[in-house]
Amino acid sequence: MLGEFALIAKYFAGHDTGKGVRLGVGDDCALLHSKAPLALTTDTLVEGSHFFAGTRADFLGWRALAVNISDLAAMGAKPRYFLLSLTLPEAKKAWLKAFAKGLFALARQEKMALIGGNTSKGPLSITITAIGSIKPQRVLLRNAAKPGDDIYVTGSLGGAGLYVKAGQGELKLSSELFNELYAQSFLLPSRARFARKLTRICNCAIDISDGLTGDLRHICRESKVGAQLILENLPLNPCFALPEVTELLSREARIDTALYGGCDYELLFTLAPAQRAALQQLACKLQVPVTKIGTITPLSDGFNFMLDGRRQILRPSFEHF
Repeated sequence: MLGEFALIAKYFAGHDTGKGVRLGVGDDCALLHSKAPLALTTDTLVEGSHFFAGTRADFLGWRALAVNISDLAAMGAKPRYFLLSLTLPEAKKAWLKAFAKGLFALARQEKMALIGGNTSKGPLSITITAIGSIKPQRVLLRNAAKPGDDIYVTGSLGGAGLYVKAGQGELKLSSELFNELYAQSFLLPSRARFARKLTRICNCAIDISDGLTGDLRHICRESKVGAQLILENLPLNPCFALPEVTELLSREARIDTALYGGCDYELLFTLAPAQRAALQQLACKLQVPVTKIGTITPLSDGFNFMLDGRRQILRPSFEHF
Protein backbone atom coordinates (compact mmCIF):
# COMPACT_ATOMS: atom_id res chain seq x y z
CA MET A 1 0.00 0.00 0.00
CA LEU A 2 1.35 3.41 -0.98
CA GLY A 3 1.32 6.16 1.60
CA GLU A 4 0.54 9.77 0.68
CA PHE A 5 4.12 10.99 0.47
CA ALA A 6 5.41 7.86 -1.26
CA LEU A 7 2.61 8.31 -3.80
CA ILE A 8 3.65 11.90 -4.51
CA ALA A 9 7.33 10.99 -4.73
CA LYS A 10 6.75 8.05 -7.09
CA TYR A 11 4.22 9.52 -9.53
CA PHE A 12 4.26 13.32 -9.31
CA ALA A 13 7.62 14.61 -8.04
CA GLY A 14 10.38 15.63 -10.41
CA HIS A 15 8.16 17.57 -12.82
CA ASP A 16 8.60 20.94 -11.09
CA THR A 17 11.43 22.49 -13.07
CA GLY A 18 10.78 25.33 -15.45
CA LYS A 19 11.39 28.96 -16.15
CA GLY A 20 10.41 31.07 -13.17
CA VAL A 21 10.20 28.21 -10.64
CA ARG A 22 12.23 29.10 -7.56
CA LEU A 23 10.80 26.30 -5.40
CA GLY A 24 8.44 23.58 -6.57
CA VAL A 25 7.18 20.41 -4.86
CA GLY A 26 8.30 19.72 -1.31
CA ASP A 27 7.38 22.72 0.87
CA ASP A 28 4.17 24.36 2.09
CA CYS A 29 4.04 26.63 -0.94
CA ALA A 30 5.69 26.88 -4.34
CA LEU A 31 7.72 30.01 -5.07
CA LEU A 32 7.73 31.69 -8.47
CA HIS A 33 9.67 34.47 -10.11
CA SER A 34 7.59 36.43 -12.60
CA LYS A 35 8.16 39.66 -14.48
CA ALA A 36 4.92 39.35 -16.47
CA PRO A 37 1.42 39.42 -14.89
CA LEU A 38 0.03 35.97 -14.11
CA ALA A 39 -3.31 34.49 -15.16
CA LEU A 40 -4.73 31.89 -12.76
CA THR A 41 -7.58 29.43 -13.17
CA THR A 42 -8.85 26.30 -11.44
CA ASP A 43 -11.16 23.48 -12.46
CA THR A 44 -12.44 20.30 -10.83
CA LEU A 45 -13.44 16.99 -12.40
CA VAL A 46 -15.72 14.85 -10.23
CA GLU A 47 -16.60 11.25 -11.03
CA GLY A 48 -20.28 11.01 -11.88
CA SER A 49 -20.59 14.72 -12.72
CA HIS A 50 -17.77 15.30 -15.22
CA PHE A 51 -16.87 11.78 -16.27
CA PHE A 52 -18.32 8.29 -16.08
CA ALA A 53 -17.06 5.75 -13.56
CA GLY A 54 -14.38 3.58 -15.13
CA THR A 55 -13.02 6.29 -17.43
CA ARG A 56 -9.44 5.55 -18.45
CA ALA A 57 -6.95 7.09 -16.04
CA ASP A 58 -4.62 8.38 -18.77
CA PHE A 59 -7.58 10.12 -20.44
CA LEU A 60 -8.46 11.74 -17.11
CA GLY A 61 -4.89 12.93 -16.60
CA TRP A 62 -4.80 14.63 -20.00
CA ARG A 63 -8.29 16.14 -19.73
CA ALA A 64 -7.84 17.46 -16.19
CA LEU A 65 -4.96 19.63 -17.37
CA ALA A 66 -6.49 20.36 -20.80
CA VAL A 67 -9.61 22.04 -19.42
CA ASN A 68 -7.44 24.41 -17.41
CA ILE A 69 -5.20 25.15 -20.39
CA SER A 70 -8.39 25.98 -22.27
CA ASP A 71 -9.18 28.68 -19.71
CA LEU A 72 -5.68 30.12 -20.06
CA ALA A 73 -6.03 30.07 -23.84
CA ALA A 74 -9.32 31.97 -23.59
CA MET A 75 -7.37 34.85 -22.00
CA GLY A 76 -4.42 34.65 -24.38
CA ALA A 77 -2.09 33.42 -21.63
CA LYS A 78 0.93 31.16 -22.04
CA PRO A 79 0.61 28.05 -19.81
CA ARG A 80 3.47 27.88 -17.28
CA TYR A 81 2.70 26.00 -14.06
CA PHE A 82 0.01 23.96 -12.35
CA LEU A 83 -0.96 22.51 -8.97
CA LEU A 84 -2.78 19.21 -8.55
CA SER A 85 -5.23 18.22 -5.83
CA LEU A 86 -6.11 14.56 -6.16
CA THR A 87 -8.74 12.76 -4.08
CA LEU A 88 -8.71 8.97 -4.47
CA PRO A 89 -10.84 6.17 -3.03
CA GLU A 90 -7.62 4.12 -2.91
CA ALA A 91 -4.06 4.43 -4.21
CA LYS A 92 -3.91 1.88 -7.03
CA LYS A 93 -0.47 1.81 -8.64
CA ALA A 94 -1.71 0.97 -12.15
CA TRP A 95 -4.26 3.80 -12.07
CA LEU A 96 -1.74 6.33 -10.77
CA LYS A 97 0.85 5.33 -13.36
CA ALA A 98 -1.65 5.75 -16.20
CA PHE A 99 -3.04 9.01 -14.81
CA ALA A 100 0.45 10.49 -14.50
CA LYS A 101 1.28 9.33 -18.04
CA GLY A 102 -1.65 11.25 -19.52
CA LEU A 103 -1.14 14.28 -17.30
CA PHE A 104 2.54 14.73 -18.03
CA ALA A 105 2.21 13.98 -21.74
CA LEU A 106 0.22 17.20 -22.07
CA ALA A 107 2.36 19.04 -19.51
CA ARG A 108 5.48 18.29 -21.56
CA GLN A 109 3.76 19.38 -24.76
CA GLU A 110 2.86 22.74 -23.17
CA LYS A 111 6.12 22.98 -21.16
CA MET A 112 4.21 23.25 -17.88
CA ALA A 113 5.73 22.46 -14.48
CA LEU A 114 3.82 20.76 -11.65
CA ILE A 115 4.80 22.90 -8.67
CA GLY A 116 2.69 21.47 -5.84
CA GLY A 117 -0.68 20.19 -4.72
CA ASN A 118 -2.36 17.79 -2.35
CA THR A 119 -3.60 14.22 -2.08
CA SER A 120 -6.40 12.86 0.09
CA LYS A 121 -8.72 9.87 0.39
CA GLY A 122 -12.33 10.04 -0.73
CA PRO A 123 -14.55 9.86 -3.84
CA LEU A 124 -12.53 10.36 -7.03
CA SER A 125 -12.03 14.06 -7.70
CA ILE A 126 -9.30 15.90 -9.61
CA THR A 127 -8.66 19.62 -9.15
CA ILE A 128 -5.99 21.52 -11.04
CA THR A 129 -4.98 25.14 -10.64
CA ALA A 130 -3.15 26.40 -13.71
CA ILE A 131 -1.02 29.51 -13.98
CA GLY A 132 -0.01 31.32 -17.12
CA SER A 133 1.88 34.45 -18.05
CA ILE A 134 0.14 37.18 -19.95
CA LYS A 135 0.95 40.43 -21.74
CA PRO A 136 -1.29 43.17 -20.30
CA GLN A 137 -1.74 44.88 -23.66
CA ARG A 138 -2.70 41.58 -25.33
CA VAL A 139 -5.43 40.05 -23.18
CA LEU A 140 -8.57 38.37 -24.48
CA LEU A 141 -11.59 39.47 -22.42
CA ARG A 142 -15.29 38.71 -22.44
CA ASN A 143 -16.23 42.39 -22.32
CA ALA A 144 -14.50 43.51 -25.52
CA ALA A 145 -16.98 42.45 -28.23
CA LYS A 146 -18.25 45.26 -30.48
CA PRO A 147 -21.36 45.47 -32.71
CA GLY A 148 -20.33 44.50 -36.21
CA ASP A 149 -17.71 41.97 -35.06
CA ASP A 150 -17.74 38.54 -36.66
CA ILE A 151 -18.25 35.56 -34.33
CA TYR A 152 -15.92 32.58 -34.81
CA VAL A 153 -15.24 29.19 -33.27
CA THR A 154 -12.22 26.93 -33.60
CA GLY A 155 -12.46 23.24 -34.39
CA SER A 156 -15.81 21.45 -34.38
CA LEU A 157 -18.72 21.26 -31.97
CA GLY A 158 -21.00 18.64 -30.48
CA GLY A 159 -18.73 15.60 -30.29
CA ALA A 160 -18.54 15.66 -26.49
CA GLY A 161 -22.31 16.11 -26.23
CA LEU A 162 -22.86 13.12 -28.51
CA TYR A 163 -20.49 11.03 -26.39
CA VAL A 164 -22.40 11.94 -23.23
CA LYS A 165 -25.77 11.10 -24.81
CA ALA A 166 -24.43 7.70 -25.79
CA GLY A 167 -22.77 7.16 -22.41
CA GLN A 168 -26.03 7.93 -20.62
CA GLY A 169 -27.90 5.48 -22.82
CA GLU A 170 -29.96 8.10 -24.66
CA LEU A 171 -28.88 6.65 -28.01
CA LYS A 172 -27.08 3.54 -29.16
CA LEU A 173 -23.86 3.97 -31.15
CA SER A 174 -21.51 1.36 -32.54
CA SER A 175 -18.58 0.55 -30.28
CA GLU A 176 -16.18 1.94 -32.90
CA LEU A 177 -17.90 5.32 -33.02
CA PHE A 178 -18.40 5.45 -29.26
CA ASN A 179 -14.70 4.78 -28.66
CA GLU A 180 -13.73 7.46 -31.19
CA LEU A 181 -15.93 10.04 -29.44
CA TYR A 182 -14.63 8.83 -26.07
CA ALA A 183 -11.04 9.58 -27.09
CA GLN A 184 -11.96 12.92 -28.70
CA SER A 185 -13.79 14.05 -25.56
CA PHE A 186 -10.79 13.48 -23.29
CA LEU A 187 -7.70 13.97 -25.46
CA LEU A 188 -8.58 17.58 -26.16
CA PRO A 189 -6.33 19.67 -28.43
CA SER A 190 -4.68 22.73 -26.92
CA ARG A 191 -5.61 26.09 -28.45
CA ALA A 192 -3.12 27.99 -26.28
CA ARG A 193 -0.56 28.77 -28.99
CA PHE A 194 -3.24 29.81 -31.45
CA ALA A 195 -4.86 32.05 -28.83
CA ARG A 196 -1.57 33.81 -28.02
CA LYS A 197 -1.10 34.65 -31.69
CA LEU A 198 -4.76 35.63 -31.93
CA THR A 199 -4.24 38.40 -29.35
CA ARG A 200 -2.47 40.42 -32.06
CA ILE A 201 -5.75 40.92 -33.92
CA CYS A 202 -8.49 40.06 -31.39
CA ASN A 203 -9.59 41.32 -27.96
CA CYS A 204 -12.55 39.11 -27.02
CA ALA A 205 -12.74 35.35 -26.43
CA ILE A 206 -14.10 32.62 -24.16
CA ASP A 207 -13.69 28.85 -24.14
CA ILE A 208 -16.71 26.65 -24.78
CA SER A 209 -17.18 24.58 -21.66
CA ASP A 210 -20.88 24.79 -20.74
CA GLY A 211 -22.21 24.93 -24.29
CA LEU A 212 -22.00 27.45 -27.11
CA THR A 213 -25.28 29.13 -26.15
CA GLY A 214 -24.32 29.78 -22.54
CA ASP A 215 -20.79 30.90 -23.29
CA LEU A 216 -21.91 33.30 -26.02
CA ARG A 217 -24.39 34.74 -23.53
CA HIS A 218 -21.45 35.43 -21.18
CA ILE A 219 -19.77 37.51 -23.89
CA CYS A 220 -22.98 39.37 -24.70
CA ARG A 221 -23.73 40.12 -21.06
CA GLU A 222 -20.22 41.34 -20.25
CA SER A 223 -19.87 43.34 -23.50
CA LYS A 224 -23.45 44.70 -23.38
CA VAL A 225 -24.17 43.58 -26.93
CA GLY A 226 -26.50 41.28 -28.80
CA ALA A 227 -25.67 38.44 -31.18
CA GLN A 228 -27.05 36.67 -34.21
CA LEU A 229 -25.92 33.13 -35.01
CA ILE A 230 -26.50 31.35 -38.31
CA LEU A 231 -26.98 27.79 -37.13
CA GLU A 232 -26.46 26.12 -40.50
CA ASN A 233 -22.89 27.49 -40.35
CA LEU A 234 -21.99 25.65 -37.13
CA PRO A 235 -18.98 23.35 -37.67
CA LEU A 236 -20.50 20.12 -36.42
CA ASN A 237 -18.23 17.27 -35.42
CA PRO A 238 -17.69 15.05 -38.51
CA CYS A 239 -19.30 12.14 -36.66
CA PHE A 240 -22.67 13.85 -37.05
CA ALA A 241 -22.53 13.18 -40.79
CA LEU A 242 -22.22 9.41 -40.36
CA PRO A 243 -25.32 7.41 -41.38
CA GLU A 244 -25.65 5.77 -37.97
CA VAL A 245 -25.95 9.23 -36.37
CA THR A 246 -28.19 10.82 -39.00
CA GLU A 247 -30.58 7.87 -38.61
CA LEU A 248 -30.80 8.51 -34.86
CA LEU A 249 -30.78 12.30 -34.70
CA SER A 250 -32.60 14.81 -36.87
CA ARG A 251 -30.77 17.81 -38.26
CA GLU A 252 -32.31 19.97 -35.53
CA ALA A 253 -31.23 17.50 -32.82
CA ARG A 254 -27.66 17.47 -34.14
CA ILE A 255 -27.53 21.27 -34.06
CA ASP A 256 -29.09 21.24 -30.58
CA THR A 257 -26.31 18.94 -29.35
CA ALA A 258 -23.70 21.38 -30.67
CA LEU A 259 -25.45 24.35 -29.04
CA TYR A 260 -26.07 22.88 -25.60
CA GLY A 261 -23.89 19.78 -25.27
CA GLY A 262 -20.89 21.56 -23.76
CA CYS A 263 -17.38 20.29 -23.00
CA ASP A 264 -16.03 21.04 -26.48
CA TYR A 265 -13.30 23.31 -25.05
CA GLU A 266 -12.90 25.17 -28.31
CA LEU A 267 -12.40 28.93 -28.53
CA LEU A 268 -15.33 31.24 -29.22
CA PHE A 269 -14.12 34.71 -30.22
CA THR A 270 -15.18 37.91 -31.93
CA LEU A 271 -13.19 39.77 -34.54
CA ALA A 272 -13.48 42.98 -36.54
CA PRO A 273 -14.25 42.24 -40.22
CA ALA A 274 -11.08 44.10 -41.21
CA GLN A 275 -9.06 41.27 -39.60
CA ARG A 276 -10.59 38.41 -41.59
CA ALA A 277 -7.59 37.95 -43.90
CA ALA A 278 -5.16 38.04 -40.96
CA LEU A 279 -7.23 35.41 -39.15
CA GLN A 280 -7.27 33.08 -42.13
CA GLN A 281 -3.52 33.43 -42.49
CA LEU A 282 -3.00 32.59 -38.81
CA ALA A 283 -5.41 29.66 -38.91
CA CYS A 284 -3.66 28.25 -41.97
CA LYS A 285 -0.20 28.69 -40.48
CA LEU A 286 -1.08 26.92 -37.22
CA GLN A 287 -3.48 24.46 -38.88
CA VAL A 288 -6.39 25.38 -36.60
CA PRO A 289 -9.83 25.28 -38.26
CA VAL A 290 -11.88 28.45 -37.72
CA THR A 291 -15.49 29.06 -38.78
CA LYS A 292 -17.55 32.24 -38.84
CA ILE A 293 -20.91 31.46 -37.24
CA GLY A 294 -22.51 34.85 -36.71
CA THR A 295 -22.29 38.55 -35.94
CA ILE A 296 -22.25 40.72 -32.83
CA THR A 297 -25.18 43.13 -32.89
CA PRO A 298 -26.30 46.11 -30.76
CA LEU A 299 -27.77 45.18 -27.38
CA SER A 300 -31.21 46.35 -28.52
CA ASP A 301 -31.27 43.66 -31.23
CA GLY A 302 -31.17 40.90 -28.63
CA PHE A 303 -29.92 37.33 -28.86
CA ASN A 304 -31.07 35.60 -32.05
CA PHE A 305 -30.32 32.16 -33.45
CA MET A 306 -31.38 31.69 -37.07
CA LEU A 307 -31.82 28.43 -38.99
CA ASP A 308 -32.71 28.67 -42.66
CA GLY A 309 -33.83 32.23 -42.09
CA ARG A 310 -36.18 31.39 -39.21
CA ARG A 311 -35.60 32.47 -35.62
CA GLN A 312 -35.21 29.58 -33.18
CA ILE A 313 -36.56 29.31 -29.64
CA LEU A 314 -33.70 29.10 -27.13
CA ARG A 315 -33.55 27.20 -23.88
CA PRO A 316 -31.27 27.69 -20.85
CA SER A 317 -27.72 26.37 -21.05
CA PHE A 318 -26.10 23.94 -18.62
CA GLU A 319 -25.43 24.97 -15.00
CA HIS A 320 -24.27 22.81 -12.10
CA PHE A 321 -26.89 24.23 -9.71
